[in-house]
Amino acid sequence: MGMKVRNIRTTRTRESIFEALFELIAEKDVDKITIQNLTERAQINRATFYAHFQDKYELLDEIIRQSSEELVQQHTNGVCAFTKETIMQLVFASFEYHQQVKQKCLRNYSKIIPLLSSKLIVALKNYLDLAMQDIYAEERTLYVQIYAHMINEAVTLHTSEQTKLSQQSVAEHIVQMVRLN
Repeated sequence: MGMKVRNIRTTRTRESIFEALFELIAEKDVDKITIQNLTERAQINRATFYAHFQDKYELLDEIIRQSSEELVQQHTNGVCAFTKETIMQLVFASFEYHQQVKQKCLRNYSKIIPLLSSKLIVALKNYLDLAMQDIYAEERTLYVQIYAHMINEAVTLHTSEQTKLSQQSVAEHIVQMVRLN
């Protein structure tokens, strides 16, 4: 069996496991989902599941990590720059990220906000660290941390309806607070 066929199968299997989790998470709490539920829904056996993931929490972690990175990439069009426009796009990517998860996992959303936030912050920090590498030398690590957390916190507050500002206004406020050179 060629490597390409194996990769296609692996990709399809992972996608069916991801889809099974999305379907189940819409129906019940994450804590109540079993590996048997996942394998039955994905139409795979337990050994196949465990060949890809240690448990359902690793699966959830992978889905959230992957989606946060993909949305940052999509919204910035693969351009890594520290500009007003890219900061705005990071905010909009963060909004979309939270909204997608909230729509797919409404009954579990509040339970997984800490996991969502941690993965989003990592994706934002990775982007900002690259975008700012030629701008700030010594303070870059500090600014990367502050900006990533600021974006995540503002979006989390908005998504949990703790502010009445529009998404556009939130993005504009963040851009005003970010030190752009």
